[in-house]
Amino acid sequence: MIYQLYRTTELEGVIHFALLLYILHQVFPKYRKGFNNISFFGLSMGTFLIFKYAPYFIPQIHYNRPYWYFYFIALPISLFFAHLCLDGIFFLKTIYISFFIAFIELSKMICSPLYSMENTMNPTTYAMIDIISGLLLFIFLVLLGKLFKYSAIHVDASFIKPRFFFVLYLPISLLVFYWSGLFDIPWFKRYQDAILALIILPIIPMFYDFFSTFLKASEEQRRLDLALTDTRAQVFRYRYSLELEERIKKERHELKNNYLYIQTLLNEGKVDKLQDYLDNTIGEKLSQLSAISTGNTMIDYILNRKIAEAQRHGIKVYSEILLPAELPINDDEFCTIFLNLFNNAFEACSQVDNPDIHITIKCIKSYLTLEVSNKINSELLSNNPELKTTKTDKENHGLGLKIIKDVVSRNDGIFQTTIEGNYFHGKVMLALEK
Repeated sequence: MIYQLYRTTELEGVIHFALLLYILHQVFPKYRKGFNNISFFGLSMGTFLIFKYAPYFIPQIHYNRPYWYFYFIALPISLFFAHLCLDGIFFLKTIYISFFIAFIELSKMICSPLYSMENTMNPTTYAMIDIISGLLLFIFLVLLGKLFKYSAIHVDASFIKPRFFFVLYLPISLLVFYWSGLFDIPWFKRYQDAILALIILPIIPMFYDFFSTFLKASEEQRRLDLALTDTRAQVFRYRYSLELEERIKKERHELKNNYLYIQTLLNEGKVDKLQDYLDNTIGEKLSQLSAISTGNTMIDYILNRKIAEAQRHGIKVYSEILLPAELPINDDEFCTIFLNLFNNAFEACSQVDNPDIHITIKCIKSYLTLEVSNKINSELLSNNPELKTTKTDKENHGLGLKIIKDVVSRNDGIFQTTIEGNYFHGKVMLALEK
């Protein structure tokens, strides 16, 4: 009895339309001025129900094709009220609605053999199969909605080009084909396969065009990312060079003052005071001078700065650095690799007790080897073995390793990450002679 009521009231179409409205609300969450959830769902669903059930009350209409009529009213009603109430581009709303309805179309076409056996199959068996297929369709539509939300398209209206409208060819052509099959047209049934092939044929070059465009856009994005990485490294180097120059000026000024003060103490014969000054003031400053000196000013400055930063946060840093003064390696790329490795290690140290970082930089045969290791939390490792970023802003975090891979790949180098015990190791090898 419940199944008969479900079929008689054509409740499945109402559920599908309500799901379509919900998906549109998820993809376009902002409303136009004067509209909200209640007005959008109320106006859309109310209009749909009026048009859907009105034929039952008009004696002149022989109403026996529910899904044909469902498509006929669902598409324009949802599109009209989506554009009226929801903020967003009309073209994008058309895409989501068309693909949603086309998905239902194809599902019904797949189930057409079942529908053709309705009068020959056991009613109980048919009802069970029909309910299961309807439930599966609903689940797939929910998953389709999640895909729409996850891969929502957010572009400026000026970016929409005329060629993009070809994406609507597939759902519209399927809609026309499905509608044509609902009417008793002799020639359509005779040439049905040929017509379907004719509809599908233009999709092949369209698919290739969209695929090639996607690849070109991906390659362009990759180049932009690399250019952005280079630019950031250059800005970083320039900023640190200015800081280094300012530091040298300051230390030169302090050295001059120290020299004058020492000379004054000597002239006045205050040997005890001079000794105290040398032991305490000058000795303390000498102890603060960095022990890392490779002869490469930029590399020395970055290493000393980052090590000092870690030490200020209570992180022990162990280093083994053996480098010649002249390296046939681009400073910007070296800085990009080291800074991303070190920053990842520095960030990971905030989640462990007694943190430490190990830095190894040396030349082995014809390779520059750079390795940064840091202690990791064993519990974190068991819950997140791939060490994916856990921050909510995933678009702006977790990019360090990707940037390293891009730079290393561009220089035909080798990049490896390993986990040994409670330590994460990031190791890069760059060829000294290309």
